[in-house]
Amino acid sequence: MFIRSKRFSFLLLFILAITSFAIFWPALGHEFLRNWDDTKYVVENPIIRGLTIENLTTAFKTSVLWNYAPIHMVSYMLDYEIWGLRAFGFIFTNILLHAANGILFYLLLRWLSGEKVWILFASLIFLLHPVQVESVVWVSQRKNVLAMFFFLIAFYLYTRYREREEEVDIRLYFLSLFAFTLSLLSKSITVVFPLVLLVFDLCYRKKYDLKTLILDKIPFLLIALILGFVAIETQSADYQGGRTSYHGGNLYTTLLTMLPVLVRYLTMVIWPANLSAYYNPPIKTHIDSEVIWAAFLLVLLCLMGVMLYRRRRQMFFWFTFFFIGLIPVSQIIPIVTLMNDRYLYFPMLGAAAFLSMTILREVTWTELFSSKRTIPAALFSILMIGACSAATLHRIPVWQNTFTLWSDAVKKAPDVAVTHEGLGEGLLGQGRIDEAITEFKISLNFRPSIMSKDIDSSTRHAMAITYNDLGAAYGMKGMTDAAIEHFTIAIQLNPRHDKAYFNLGNALVHKGLMVQALQCFEMAVQLNPHNPQFYANLMKTREFIKSGNFQNPRGKADGGISGK
Repeated sequence: MFIRSKRFSFLLLFILAITSFAIFWPALGHEFLRNWDDTKYVVENPIIRGLTIENLTTAFKTSVLWNYAPIHMVSYMLDYEIWGLRAFGFIFTNILLHAANGILFYLLLRWLSGEKVWILFASLIFLLHPVQVESVVWVSQRKNVLAMFFFLIAFYLYTRYREREEEVDIRLYFLSLFAFTLSLLSKSITVVFPLVLLVFDLCYRKKYDLKTLILDKIPFLLIALILGFVAIETQSADYQGGRTSYHGGNLYTTLLTMLPVLVRYLTMVIWPANLSAYYNPPIKTHIDSEVIWAAFLLVLLCLMGVMLYRRRRQMFFWFTFFFIGLIPVSQIIPIVTLMNDRYLYFPMLGAAAFLSMTILREVTWTELFSSKRTIPAALFSILMIGACSAATLHRIPVWQNTFTLWSDAVKKAPDVAVTHEGLGEGLLGQGRIDEAITEFKISLNFRPSIMSKDIDSSTRHAMAITYNDLGAAYGMKGMTDAAIEHFTIAIQLNPRHDKAYFNLGNALVHKGLMVQALQCFEMAVQLNPHNPQFYANLMKTREFIKSGNFQNPRGKADGGISGK
């Protein structure tokens, strides 16, 4: 029978691959997001300019944008070798990895559950859900799809290692351990893998004791602890990283804040409306009706989990997987952003499997084609996949460039400094300088005064970016004195802002203040020695000063006054 043949299995895999590429294909016309991480990770990052011994060494010795993820950098090196700095090539690799993740997910589910109809729909939900758009089409989120790729390989190998209780193939175990290490070196979010394995053994293994349950998780746990510690250190506020103080001032207020965020995540899975590049959930300093409702829902979910564990443990595993996937971004260790679409990339494995199992149960392909009773569930699943695809197709164009992304974000979060800063960057990139200046000023209106003594480090760094960009806008209008003033404020807010020193140096060149400009270029190079433009301006300014000719300082150093 065809549905039991290998050709049918290959057909299903082909459907997953072709559907994923068909939906995300429009993203190949997108640009790098110049105001977000794409500039630092790719466009201005010398580390990724080719697969060389020097670049590989640097990638494994340093962190980029406060993330120690050398495999992430290596993937960009491979892209650069093939595509150069063409954005479509980097996005194509993201789509390819995402499609591969969907196929790996399908193979994992088929290995665990057999040829059931629900595993195809689970894989399609994972691939086509609109919350996945951010991870797939944003070049900087390569780390998300790459970490998932190695995570799924590690998970699949572990399940094969557990295939036989008596006769164990230790090679599969060490290959799983190696793949897990690669996933952590892509993004530290996979640190929860040992916990996933523990729950998996509880739910899928027929026999186990405490010793065998814990013992083979120890190497995974040790690697997770080591690389997790590295991630925490590189994200430290001392290095201008993503770590911050507890939202609302303490752990209690952060907990209150995250309860409604959890409800929002659950809602986004079922009804993914009003997705945004930036969310601004309110900080909860006391218990209100929203917190009470969220806590009540959490209690119901716990009771549901207990029931599933007693009656349907395999469903319990995927139910629990969703929440395990949220642990790294649940603010136990506080980070700057409270919620993002990309934070659901890993939890969607659990959500997709659980929803599909709930709707289609244990229906096989033979039963699907032979019994009319399965038709309503199948039609509902097809409708759900269609809705996901339509929402994803609608969401993808939002990520086309900086302007389109932040125009959308401003509509959904108009009272947030970050969204107006981003829109200002997008307008500046289009040459709409006056409109950009307006947006930068609106952004600063939502920030505290620079004279305030209570500005936390993350806010200071964010304000420094806005002042630097505002200075760049004034510089592009020829208002050099205003540009110098704003670059100086940016440096006061963040003395390690290399681009502000560089821009200030260019502005001082325009004023003929070459010695002061030289000092700024020296500082920019000291903070970022790998930027070739910084170094070029430094050398030209030194040569100019040595020549003793100060009559015509303009144009002697490249770069102009630009925050880009």
